[in-house]
Amino acid sequence: MRTDMKWMSTKGQRAALMGALLAVVLGGTGCGDDECVDAFDCRDKGAAPAGQAWACVSETCTQVVVDIDEDDAGTGTDAGTGTDAGTGTDAGTGTDAGTDGGTVACAPLPREQVLGTLQLQAGFSVAESADLSTEVRAVVSTPGPTYSLFALRETATGRDFFALGTWPDVTLGTAALETVLAPADRANAADTFLSYFLAYDGTRLLAGYTKSGAGFPGSVAVVDPSARDAALYLDAPGNYTAAGTTDAFFINGGGLDTVTGGLGVYALVTSAKPYVAVKVADFPAQVGASGFTVVADNGIAVFGYSEADTYVNVAYAVSNTKLGEALASRTPVVLTNEPKVDVGSDFNAAASFGNGVAVARGGYGAAGFGVTDVSRFSLTPGLGGGQPISVGTRAAVLNAPDACTTVDLLSSLGADLLVGVKDVNGRRLVRIRQGQ
Repeated sequence: MRTDMKWMSTKGQRAALMGALLAVVLGGTGCGDDECVDAFDCRDKGAAPAGQAWACVSETCTQVVVDIDEDDAGTGTDAGTGTDAGTGTDAGTGTDAGTDGGTVACAPLPREQVLGTLQLQAGFSVAESADLSTEVRAVVSTPGPTYSLFALRETATGRDFFALGTWPDVTLGTAALETVLAPADRANAADTFLSYFLAYDGTRLLAGYTKSGAGFPGSVAVVDPSARDAALYLDAPGNYTAAGTTDAFFINGGGLDTVTGGLGVYALVTSAKPYVAVKVADFPAQVGASGFTVVADNGIAVFGYSEADTYVNVAYAVSNTKLGEALASRTPVVLTNEPKVDVGSDFNAAASFGNGVAVARGGYGAAGFGVTDVSRFSLTPGLGGGQPISVGTRAAVLNAPDACTTVDLLSSLGADLLVGVKDVNGRRLVRIRQGQ
C-alpha cells in the first residue's frame, strides 16, 4: 500500500517527497489495485541487493539491474530505470539517468563548481554558495541585512527545527530547537510524513507533517526560536505547503485548528494570542490535490492546487488587499477568479523571488523527479481602483539540460533566491540575484 502525504478530493490521495509532486490516485478508504506509481512508493521494500534498485514497473515494485558508471560515483541517480533521476533514491549507485532509457555519462561533461551542469540565464547572477546537509528538507531566512537561517531536518527517528547559522556561514546546529511532531506522535516518528516546508512570520517558525488515514490527519508546529517558549501544535489535515508574512502564516491544506472547509488556503494570524485560524482561499470543488504557497516581497500571494485527473499544478496571484478582506470578513477568495500564473508546464517547487515568484518547472512521472528549469514570474500590484495584478511572462533563471546536477530545494534570502543544488560535488545552497 502506498503511503501518501497529500490530502486530496474524492479523486484520491497523493504524496510529495523531496519537493516533488507525486501523482497517486487511491480509491475510497483503501489503496488502489496498483502497488506503485514511481520508485518512491517502493521505499518501504528495504534495500535492494548490490547492483540492483527498486523501480515501479507496470505499477508493481520490481528490482532492476543498475548499470553503474564508476567514473561518476556518488551523484545519486540511476541508469535510466526511472527510479531516481536525481533525487537520491538509488542507494548511492552513482549513475545518472538518461531520458532515452540509457545512461548519461556525467563525468566527461563540463561542470562548474557551484552550478554544476545547470546553466545560468541572462538577467541573473550567482552570488555566494554554502554547503548543505542532505538531511535538510527546507530552509527559511530572517529578513536582512543579516540573514539568520533555519532548517527543517528529517532523519529516520526525527523531524526537527534546527538553526542553520548566518548566511553564508551555514552550519547545522548541534541540537534541535524543537521537534515538529506533536507529543502523541513522537514515539512513532516513522509513521509520520514530514511536509517539506518551513515558514517564518517575522518571529515564529512553522512546519508540519501528516499521517495515513482518511483526510490525511496532520499537525503544524509553531515555534519561537528566540523566546524558546513551548511549541504550539495545531490540527492541520493534509498540510502540504505554507508561507509566512508578518504575523501570519498561510497553509495549503484541508483545515486548520477548529476551522474546516475542505481543500484551500488557511491563515493562522499570530499577531496576538490565542492565534486565530481563518480560511482565506477556496479551491474549485474538483481538484486533484493541494498545491504551492508563496508570498512575494510586495505582499502578493501565489496560491495553487493540482488539477483533477492530471494532477498538474496551477497557481493564481492574490493581492494583499484581497487577503486582508478575506481575513476581516471570514469570506475566502475564490482562487480561480484571480489572475493565473501561466507557468506553461507542471512545477514541483516554488519560492518568493523579490517582487515575484520562482518555480522549479517539471513534474513527477515515470522517469521520476525532474526539473527542466527554474523560472521567475514578476508580480505587479494593480493600480488604484481595484485593478487586477499583472503577472509577467516567464523568465528562465536556470536551465537543467541533464540529470547530472539536480535542483531539490527553493527558498528565499531577502530579495534573492536560494536554490538547493546536488551533484557529484555534494549538496549546496546557491544564492541567485536579479541583474548581471
